Amino acid sequence: MPTAEANQHMLMLEAALGKIERPEFCVEAYRRIGAGIREFYFYIADRDKFLDEFNNCLAEDPRYPITLKFYKDEEWSELRDLISDFKDVT
Repeated sequence: MPTAEANQHMLMLEAALGKIERPEFCVEAYRRIGAGIREFYFYIADRDKFLDEFNNCLAEDPRYPITLKFYKDEEWSELRDLISDFKDVT
């Protein structure tokens, strides 16, 4: 179970990510949350610019225990697959 401090840090990270999200630059596609883990999926226009802005936005925050992974998905297939998974759920 995450601690209150860990939850507070996650809220701070989510707020920081919200600041850099812009349609022409960075769009959150979805997130997965469970078992004390949060995964954020973004479609970004430029990885280097994203990292610069991400690091600048978080410069004053405590260091987060996160891992960043980048994948090419120009067709947005990950998001389409997720939508398809929930298509028949009512």
